[in-house]
Amino acid sequence: MDLEIGATANVSSTLPPSLYTDPAVFALERERIFRLQWIAVARSEWLAAPRSYVACDVVGDPIVVTRDDGGTLRAFSNVCLHRACPIASGRGAAEHGSLTCPYHRWTYGLDGRLKSAPLMDQAKGFDKSALHLPQLRVEEWLGWVFVNMDQDAAPLAPQLAALHDLMAPFRVNEMTVYKTLRFDSRWNWKIMVENFMESYHVLGVHPQTLNANFPSAATYWVDLPGAFSLLENPPRDPAAAPLWVMCLFPNTIFALTRGDTPTGFWYQMDLHGHDHFTLDIHLMAHRPLADDPEFIERSTGITTAIHLEDIPMCEGVWKGVNSWYAPVGRLSHLEAANWRFHQYLRDRLAG
Repeated sequence: MDLEIGATANVSSTLPPSLYTDPAVFALERERIFRLQWIAVARSEWLAAPRSYVACDVVGDPIVVTRDDGGTLRAFSNVCLHRACPIASGRGAAEHGSLTCPYHRWTYGLDGRLKSAPLMDQAKGFDKSALHLPQLRVEEWLGWVFVNMDQDAAPLAPQLAALHDLMAPFRVNEMTVYKTLRFDSRWNWKIMVENFMESYHVLGVHPQTLNANFPSAATYWVDLPGAFSLLENPPRDPAAAPLWVMCLFPNTIFALTRGDTPTGFWYQMDLHGHDHFTLDIHLMAHRPLADDPEFIERSTGITTAIHLEDIPMCEGVWKGVNSWYAPVGRLSHLEAANWRFHQYLRDRLAG
């Protein structure tokens, strides 16, 4: 697999088209990235109450995260040990402190242990006390809940220490999601990350939205150590709040406006294949701003408008990389954050 991307950002090139279009590459990403890395699946506020749960998929693997009566957070496979039906869906409260598979009513405690299995008394050698849902690593970081399928994975927090120091003053962990926008996205997930992590396109694609406030030419990559890439977007008005956009590798992408009333935008991707994902854009702020109807309407409108401007560009790139004539092009200095993302991909996929 050709992952030559250039030793420094100013001599780097785009990824080969096949890294977007080949289903075998996505299968490799599933094995070498998404099943071995920390993936953000929820906000802590969704699991704040005892007996709460969140069910989700990580590249097709059903996962459930729970909070028990004692406040312990756990993550498990959400696949019943009987006939492999998903046990829980959505998010909410676990009645009686347990989760029950809808197919044959096998019931699991919030510690993952099988509590009951109806009409299994005639199954020779069946011992429900020996059955336990496979467990994942779980960690909370600045209000996000991350899971990792790799039991030997290094802890997440040290990998993001430099970013934590920058973000902590803005109390991102205390932000609440006040609106979620959902989009069905028919292109490769890396195109979404790359579009998010460069403001080179802002001049042409967002002239009246983003570029009016955060001019494309002023943006720059912040070179910090860790499992992330960070792009600074200085405002046109020096008195206005600046904007960070960041990718916590592999695909937790988040924007943060700073200042007295910081706001956040988490783009959560549920990957279905090499050419399809569901995008949830979670709009975040502190209360009481997050409860202000006028603010909610205004910020929802702006966020929607910006993404609707991005959609045809991402769809266009997807069409282009599927062309027989698709090139390997040069990156601008304004795309240095994507060079860092490509380095991450190279390190994980080329091993």
